[in-house]
Amino acid sequence: MKALVYLMTLLTLTLSGCSSQRKLVQEAPMKFGEATCQAWTGGRAESGSGLLLEIPMVMDAAETVVIQQAFFRGKVADVTMENVETGMLAKANFKNGTRTKPDMTMHVDAKQEVGNQPPQPKEEFPFDLEDDQCVLSFLDGDTVKYVKVEGIKDKKPLFYK
Repeated sequence: MKALVYLMTLLTLTLSGCSSQRKLVQEAPMKFGEATCQAWTGGRAESGSGLLLEIPMVMDAAETVVIQQAFFRGKVADVTMENVETGMLAKANFKNGTRTKPDMTMHVDAKQEVGNQPPQPKEEFPFDLEDDQCVLSFLDGDTVKYVKVEGIKDKKPLFYK
């Protein structure tokens, strides 16, 4: 009998943990145009490199939707919105990591190393996506929702002088 109670408790806790996962909505309050991504490389080493994702969209004027983040090819970036003739353009710039490491104090006396920051653990990427798919997070009222955008086309890489 105790084993049955233990098993039921374990099953209940396991199933209740599933509701915290991020779920995609089927019907988004916006329509998407042809999304593109373009790799870019700066002209100097300190300029860096990255990937620019652009998604044209049309939203109903009455909607109070705020696009927050884009999840694309294992990375997360904040989204900025621009007004264009055909509607709105969501842009996310996924910068590649910097090669410079933060300053660290290495000393025989451990008290001298107090200001050093420990390495931050990487978060697990929350979605299983193909290379031509991304997920946008948006606020619809007070709730965060997620929508998948498919068919993203790669443009030729851009090399700055």
